[in-house]
Parts: sequence; structure tokens; C-alpha cells
Amino acid sequence: MKKIIVGHRSKHHSGYSGYSRLIDFLEDTIAIPSGKSKNIVPYRIAKFIASNLDKKKGEYNTDSVEKEAELFKVLTKYKDKKSIIHYLNAERDIRFAINQKWYYTKDTFIGTFHKPNEILKKQIPKTKYLKMLDGAICVGPNQVDFIKDWLNIDNVKFIPHGIDTNFFTPDNTKREESTLLFVGQHLRDFKSFNYCIPKIAEKIPDLKVNVILHSSYMKYIEPHNAVKVFSKVNDIDLKQYYQNATALFLPMLNSTACNSILEAMAMGLPIISSDVGGNYGYVNDKNAILVPKGDDDFLIDTTVALLKNEDKLNKMSLMSIEASKQFDWKNVAKQVNDFYSYCAIN
Repeated sequence: MKKIIVGHRSKHHSGYSGYSRLIDFLEDTIAIPSGKSKNIVPYRIAKFIASNLDKKKGEYNTDSVEKEAELFKVLTKYKDKKSIIHYLNAERDIRFAINQKWYYTKDTFIGTFHKPNEILKKQIPKTKYLKMLDGAICVGPNQVDFIKDWLNIDNVKFIPHGIDTNFFTPDNTKREESTLLFVGQHLRDFKSFNYCIPKIAEKIPDLKVNVILHSSYMKYIEPHNAVKVFSKVNDIDLKQYYQNATALFLPMLNSTACNSILEAMAMGLPIISSDVGGNYGYVNDKNAILVPKGDDDFLIDTTVALLKNEDKLNKMSLMSIEASKQFDWKNVAKQVNDFYSYCAIN
């Protein structure tokens, strides 16, 4: 059974992060884009096709056209064999190939969904193509029932996002006291962050807060003596910031899977975040404190108490490392492979 993986990589992800890393841990795969697909379709034609398609049926741009052109070539080459076609980001790139399922009768189409339910429903109100999927992977446990009902698909499974535990490794000798780390911008609660940090700093005079995000989001961080904001951080420096931190401080508006939480866990950081979305599928009360969204005063008190409790910090650190092992990409890839086999016969 051929595994044809239609990938997508977000530019802001570390080279060791992102869902596209799954490809590196699956055997016998054909990755699209392969790096050889550029200009299969002339750019002007690809742009014309993409610009005339209904985006309410899913994101589809010029890169999507190139991917599908390559996908058709691969499907034609292996037309006599069973294939799994896995769209790593089901919110995008799904259009023409899946519409030919009547011809590719031996093949199984699967998509992984990343966005929270409310966003999916708003951004993709027309689900014609998504309903043609034979199976769906959810990276958040909070998505499963919604996807089943929304797309009328029976084969829906929560399979967690993975983490490269060989790269994201702790080093306690580099840990600094009273140092919080805030990473990323997607669905982050900047309002809560800006409210809480000055009040935490009043109670923790030597507080340091390192913020790492895309440069276009730096404007959302209000200036404070304790806060340093960084952008365009390379992989080694990112790892260093995790190793320096005492805890991950990450108030959120919503979530399914969060790279930053997974990375912090593998680096042995206690997690302070919001009790929203799929966060409960990744952390537990031994390595994390999930605060109800909007309860900023409780978030402040919880953070201050934790920073002052070295024994609890150490215990939570060890539990984060232990918990992260189940999300190692090797374990996640095995679950994905099992799901491929299941969907192919059901």
C-alpha cells in the first residue's frame, strides 16, 4: 500500500517542529511537494485556477495547484495499486483529486484537521470536498465528535501531534530562576498576558519573561521591564530559550494541539496555560496547571505560587519529560499507520 503524503509547512515553525515532521517517521512514503514539483503548472495558470475557486470549500492557492498536479502524476503511476492519500492539513489543498474518487476506487483519502471547531465551521462553510474523505485524524480530542457530525464521517480518530524528543531535550544546568517563556502567536491570549505579567512582576521582583513570536505580532506585547521580545529565532536559540526557562507561561484563547506546549514538555518545563480546546489531551495535573480562560487573577496567583515553590517546579519538570515520551513522533507515526490500515478496509 503506497502512502502519498500531501504536506504543508508553516513558515513560522522551527525546522524540528510542525506536523509535516510526521513524514520523516513514516516508512515507504511519497511526499508531495517533493521538491521537484515546481512549475509543473505555469504560475499564471496556477494563479488563475486558484483565484477562481471558492475558498469557502477550503483554502486553495497556487501551491495547492502544484501539489495536485504532482498528486495526479503519482496516482496515475500507481493506478493499479492501493494507495493512502493523506492531506496533512485538511483545511487546505483538497479539491480536484478527491473529486475523482469514482476513478480512484482503490485509494483511501484521509485528512488531518488542526483548527478548532468554531474556526473550521466559519472558514469552511461548504464541506462538499471534505465530506468525500474516507477518514479524518484530529490532533485535538475536542475535535472528534464535531468532525464526525460536521462531515458525516465514521472513521474519525484523535491521534496526537508529535514532538521530536531527540532535539527538544532538557538541560537543567542552563535553567534560570523566575524565568517565564511565552512562544508563538496562534490563538494566544495577548490581553491576558499583558494584564498578568506586570502584576506577577510586582510579586516576583526578579521576574524575567522571554517572548518568542513572529515579528508581525510583536505589536501585541505591551512593553514592560521584565519582558524581552524576540523574533526570527533559529532552532538552536529556540532550544536555548526553552532550556533557560523556569516554566512555560502560555494563556490561550483556544487550541487543538500546541507545538509550544509539546516542545516545553519535552524540555522539562512545567506548563501554565488555559483550560481551553484540546489542551487537556496533552497535559495533566502533574505537569501542568490549566487555568479557566478569563480568570486572570487566578492565573496570576497560580504562577506566583509556582515560581516560589522550587520543589513543585522540580517535580512538574520531571513529569513533563515523562509525559512527552508518549508524543514522540515514532509513537505517533505508529498510530497513524494503524489508522491507515483501518481506513483502507472500512
